[in-house]
Parts: sequence; C-alpha cells; structure tokens
Amino acid sequence: MSDRWEYYPIITPNGVTNLSKESGPNQIDTDFERLLNFIKGKDVAQIKEAVMRNLRHFKATNSQLYNNSMDYYNQYKLWGAYRPEEKEFEMADNRAHALVDHLEDFEWLYQNLKDYRSKRILVNILYYWLMSDPKKIGQIKDGTFYQYFDPDLVQCSEEEVFVDIGGYIGDTLINYSKAFGKNCYKRMYCYEIVPANIEYIEKNVELFQLDNVIIRKKGASSRNGTMFLSSNVLSSISQLSEAGSFDVPIVKIDDDIEEDVTFIKMDIEGGEEEALLGCIEKIKENHPKLALSVYHNHKDLWKLPRIIYEADPSYHFYLRYYGSAILPTEYIIYAI
Repeated sequence: MSDRWEYYPIITPNGVTNLSKESGPNQIDTDFERLLNFIKGKDVAQIKEAVMRNLRHFKATNSQLYNNSMDYYNQYKLWGAYRPEEKEFEMADNRAHALVDHLEDFEWLYQNLKDYRSKRILVNILYYWLMSDPKKIGQIKDGTFYQYFDPDLVQCSEEEVFVDIGGYIGDTLINYSKAFGKNCYKRMYCYEIVPANIEYIEKNVELFQLDNVIIRKKGASSRNGTMFLSSNVLSSISQLSEAGSFDVPIVKIDDDIEEDVTFIKMDIEGGEEEALLGCIEKIKENHPKLALSVYHNHKDLWKLPRIIYEADPSYHFYLRYYGSAILPTEYIIYAI
C-alpha cells in the first residue's frame, strides 16, 4: 500500500489551490486494505479491546450521542447489549468475533460487490464496528430512493410477482406502487405474523386501492410448522420463538407459493437466514430479484450473500444504506 501523495491544482473561488490525491489504489480499496491489515494477526481479545477503547473515546468526545446510541443497542439487543458499568460487554464481543472470525467472508463480499458505492458502504460499516465513529455512517446515509426499490438496480414490469416477507403495516407495498406504479405487477404476496399489523395492511391495501394483493398470515422460514409470538401489539420488531402466547404458522416460500416469483423482499428482525433457506428452490428456478435486510445481527451481512451465491453463482450483489446517520441500521443487500 503506497504512502505517496501527489498534488494537482484546481480552480476555486479564491484562486488556484492544490488538493492531495493518493496515488495507486482508489481510496475505498485503500481504506479496506488498511482495515484488513489492522485486523489480521490480532485475536478476538485484542480487537475487543480496540472496540472498547474506541467506545470510551466516543463517550469522552460526545457523551450525549454515545448515550443515545447505547440506549438504542440496549433496547433492541439484536447486536448485543453494552453496559460497561455493569460489566456487560456482549456487543463488543460480537463485533470482535465478527471482524476476526469472518474477515475472509467480508473480503469475499467486498470482491463480489459490483459497484464502489456498495464497497464504500461495507467499508464504513466495518469501520464503525471497530471505531464507533458516527462520521463513518453519516458518509453513507442516502435518502434518494425508497428502501428496497433502487431504480438503478431494480426494474419492474407488469408481470412482476412480488413477495413481501415482513409486511409490517403494508408500507412496503405502498412504496412499491409509488416507485413503479400501481399497475406494475401481476400479483403481490404479503407475509406478516402480527395480527395487529395485518389489520393495518388490510386497511392500507384498500386505502391505496392495491389490487391482486394476497395477505398471508404466516411467517416465512426454512420449514413448515408452528412457532409463537409473545405479544399481539402493533410492532415492527416482532420475532418468532419456540414458545409464546400466540401461535403462528410458518412456511417455506418454496412450498407456499405455487407460481413463479420475480422479486423477494425480506425484513424480519433476524429471521432472514431461515426464510432465505425456504426460498432456495425459487432462487434456483426463478432467479428472482432479492432485497434483503442484513442489519439485524453481525452475520447476515456476509452470510446471506454466501447462501445466495451457493444456490446460484450468477447473482450480482449490491449494498445500499437507508438508515440512521448516527449508527448503522437499515442496510440492504440487493441480489440481482
């Protein structure tokens, strides 16, 4: 990796000045290489200490933002809680294990992302896991398009069969119709597990006059059977478990939809891997476009693309970021 810098003149309102430009590899490749070189040769304990040292620096330099961020992590617990005053370091452990144990997987993903926008997003997320620097996330925040529907990547036709896994209140169906038009599909399937959410889906489908929408009151998984919910409260973060107050049927998409599908979206609070495994035959046979949430843990970011690639290596991968400008949420893998 070169440390040389070259200078070139540009014209500014104040006259001609010089800006530095690093020679050799572009800046995104260089940043990724530096991250790899820092992690390689270190064990989990060393990276965990680096993560915690950077978290202490974050707290010292911006205590309010630090507290807000930790409150978020501790509330949702998807990435592990972090309460150092109570000797609870699960989030730091999880970040360290992800960076050390799966560095080769992140290298594989980086090489298989098809544009530099995707690569920059991946690099900044990994840097954030190590550094807890909000500026890394502010750089990749982009609200240009609807989540799941980047028109530079996804084009839809009147023959589209769209499968919305994790329908919440029907907001994705509405955004699809806004992005592509109400007549730009043949059929929509919407899977949702929370009865209170389903009531809103039904109302929104009627309100926005969406035709040919099939609402499945089921969860998507790698098997057919039953799982449980602990609550029927309107929520976007409900998760299925092996016990609870409300039973929910779960199905493989491969078995539950008889027709060919062309586009699958998933956002199911960490259940994406199991749901994806239940779509493998559709992926092999229909080659649908995929837009998958990969932010609910530290593994889906690399693991879901691996599963897709093993099923069909002709897929191209892109990463887009739709979340907070402070901490990484709402990042999506597109497989096309």
